[in-house]
This record gives sequence, C-alpha cells and structure tokens, in this order.
Amino acid sequence: MLGPPRSRSPIPPPGSPPRLVSPPSSPARSALLHPLSASASPASPSPSIPWRRLTPVLLFRIADAATYSVLFPFVTDMVTSFGVAPDRIGLCAGAAEGLLMLVEAAMATTWARLADKYGRRPCLLYGFSATLVAAAMMGQSKSVASLLFWRAAFGLNPGAIVARIVAAELSTPLNRAKIFSVFSPSFSVGTMLGTLIGGELARPYGRLPAWLGGRSALLERNPYALPTLTAAALGAVVVTVAWFMLEETRRPAARGSGDRGAAAEKRSSLTSVAAVFRVPHFRVVLLTFCRAFDGIFAVYTYTSVSVGGLGLSISTIGLLYTAGAVLYVLGAPYGIPRVQARFGAVRGLVRTLAAWAVVALSIPVAQATAGAARPVMWAALAVQMFAKEFGYFSWPLCDTLQVNLFDDYPELLATGSAVILIAGSGGRAVGPAISGWLYSISTSYPAGSLGRHMPWLALLGLTIPPVVLVRFIPPDIGKDRAGDKARVADAEADAYEAAPLAGADEGRGSGSDD
Repeated sequence: MLGPPRSRSPIPPPGSPPRLVSPPSSPARSALLHPLSASASPASPSPSIPWRRLTPVLLFRIADAATYSVLFPFVTDMVTSFGVAPDRIGLCAGAAEGLLMLVEAAMATTWARLADKYGRRPCLLYGFSATLVAAAMMGQSKSVASLLFWRAAFGLNPGAIVARIVAAELSTPLNRAKIFSVFSPSFSVGTMLGTLIGGELARPYGRLPAWLGGRSALLERNPYALPTLTAAALGAVVVTVAWFMLEETRRPAARGSGDRGAAAEKRSSLTSVAAVFRVPHFRVVLLTFCRAFDGIFAVYTYTSVSVGGLGLSISTIGLLYTAGAVLYVLGAPYGIPRVQARFGAVRGLVRTLAAWAVVALSIPVAQATAGAARPVMWAALAVQMFAKEFGYFSWPLCDTLQVNLFDDYPELLATGSAVILIAGSGGRAVGPAISGWLYSISTSYPAGSLGRHMPWLALLGLTIPPVVLVRFIPPDIGKDRAGDKARVADAEADAYEAAPLAGADEGRGSGSDD
C-alpha cells in the first residue's frame, strides 16, 4: 500500500496510471474520496446478473412502487368525496403526488449522506419500515389536508435513492444494461400490484365478499382504507424478507466526534455536490431526467365525457394501469438491452423519449371518440399504452447513462444519484400538479376550443426539450478520458481539503486497509 498522495488533488494527473492510496485520516474524507476502500470487496466483472444480492433490492423496489401507486385508481374519487369544487379536483389530485415528490427530492441528499455514513442496509430497512405507517394512513384521510400530510410523510421513504445506489454498486460495465433492464421494470411490477390493489379493494362495502370487508361498517366509513393497509402489509413482508437477504454493499464510514466532525462532514457533502456538477455531461443527463409526462392520465380517464374525460370506473382505471405495467414488465428485460445494442444508449434514448409525442397526440383522439365511438376510444387508449410503455424504456437507459458517468468517479456515485433523483422528483412533483390544474381549467372551455386542448398540447411541448438535449451527449459516454478527469480534479480537491482541521483530531484511529 502506498502512502497518501502528495499532490493537492486525490485524482492522478492526466495520463498517469491509477494509484492506490491510504484512506485520508478524516472519516469524512475517507467516505467521500475512497468509498471502495471502505466497502465490501467488489465482485469480479461478470456479464451475469448477481440475482442473490439483487433480489432483496428488487423486492424493496416493488414494495416502494406498490405503496406509492395504490392511490392512483381512486385518488380522484377520494378527492371528490371530500367535497372539493370540480374545478379544483385535478389540482388537488395532482398535488397529492407532487408533494410526495417534493419531500422525496428534499430528502435525497440526506439519505445519500446517511447511506454513506451508516451503510445502505440499515437505511433501507429502518427508513422504509418507518414510512409504512404513512402508507397505511393515507387511505384513512378525511380531508385534502390529511391526504397531503400522509402523502408527504411517505416521501421520507429512502427506497428510491438507496435502492438505486445499491443496484449501481452491484453492476459492472458488463452487466449494467441487464441489471437496469430488470431494476426499472421491478418498479412497474410494484405499480401493477399497487394499482390492482387500489382499483379492486377501494370501496369494498357492499361490493366485495364479507371476508374482504364487504360487510364491514368500519370500511363503509373508511372506503379507501383497505387498499392502503394491504399495500403497507406487503411492504412489511418485504422488510422481513430483506432482513435476512439484504447484504451491505458499502461498509459504514468511521464516525467522527464532536461538532467539528459534523461540520467537516457537512462541508465535504457540499463540496462533493460541486464535484458532481463538474463530471462531464452530468448536467445534460440531469436535465433529461428532469421531466414528467404522465400526470393527467388518472384525471382524464375518470372525468365524465361531458367535460372532456373518458368516464371510466375506478376498477377499469386500475386494470389499465395494471395492463400497462404487465406490458412493460414483460417487454423491458427483452427490449431495453436490444434497443441499447442496436442504437446505443444515447440514440436509443432519443427514440424512446420521442414516443411520448405519440402519447400526447392520442389523448385528443380518445377524448373526441369517448361519447359516440367507444371502440375508437379504446383503440386510441391501446396506442397510448404501447407508446407510453415504450417511452418508459427511457428511464433505465437514463439510469445506465447516469451510472456510466460515475465509472471514473465512484466516490461521487451516491451524491450524483441523489442529485439525479432530485431532478426527476422535481419534474414529477411539478408535472402532475400543473397538468391536473391545466386539465381542471380545460373542463370549463367548450369542446373543440383551444382551451379544451391545453393539457395535451402542454404534454406535447414537454416532449421536445429532452429529445433535443440528449443529442448533446456523446455516444461513448462513460469511457475513461484523462482530460475530463482533470476537470473534476479541482472540485474533488476542494472536497479533500474540506475537513483538514477536524481530521487532525478525529482521524487517529483510521488506518490503511489491505
């Protein structure tokens, strides 16, 4: 083992071979700059998927998606039952999702830092378990304020960021496309379960058998409690299974002591964010992630035909969500690696993002035929579903690009993943609220007017920027380029020097790893 680097930057100068260094004396420096030295030994590169280690991560992903999406089939009906004015129903329904995403975005860097400090395993197990209470309570809400509170509380869930970090750490360049072609559809499996539960178990009184609450006076008073309680129970089962199966992919960093240790850790966190933004092409990939398209589906499918909706029942909407999830789950593991093999990650991303234009254009066709030509409406919905599921291929392709960016900077992976999640959550937070609000406004305009077409026109406009931005990403993204690494060196050097005083007092017990 060689001694600590003598140069200011912890990254070797351009053109020099990689070198092994002893962990810096400060725990904050060690966690930031040398994550691999504090982690379990990485698996040897293999093109196969490490199913034994990946399975509990996928289970968390499924449970996370189920508890997140269980609300979708009945959220509009639920908000309507609160006595909300018709012109505000779409806004409130969109805000229920948007507020969750805002909290999730606000917590992303915190969870990334906690996962570096305490390990991935405890963050997933304890953090997810705590938020299951909020998931169960959502269905017992009696007002919009109560619904928004519990929905926001569920946004404290660490699953979205920590599970992504673990999946990235389990991947290698040889199996990354395969892992993310399974990791992303696992969320759709959860969405399928969640929307099926939400659509079939909402309002059980007088509709379902007695053993499912069909005669329960409690469920008559709380018609939406059964689906959320069921989704939370599913999450509890996953936590129990993961307790025995989930392995730690990064050993917790050594802890500092005192206020100076906390201050040093905070400074290191801030400088690592600055270093992330200097990683080549990170900003373009970030802007591509910052998008949201699917906000108006639950509202416009439920709304009556007379005001521009499709007039579908809650159970039908749940089945549509489920059918789309099944289509994606079956198609993604086969289709995504082949799209990437044929076009490459960048050109494949352009094609999958462009599919959202088809989704937008199918909306007015379905609206126009919802009254007198229902078969045409169902055909338009089928086209929309296939285009939407192909468009969802863009998420694992973006995941692959994001992890490729940090192949040369593994110490920045957790922070970079958090920033990416903030961008995606921001888009998904603002998108549903704005699209729901636009749809609510559009119902006050007469059929055929420009105002009635505002929602899908806005959706069509949102498809253009990502397609344009992706063209600025080089096709060889992720390959080692010494010049690019040199541009990140100064930012990481700032992170390296962020805690020198604290490290002098706190790092006496840190030694070199073999």
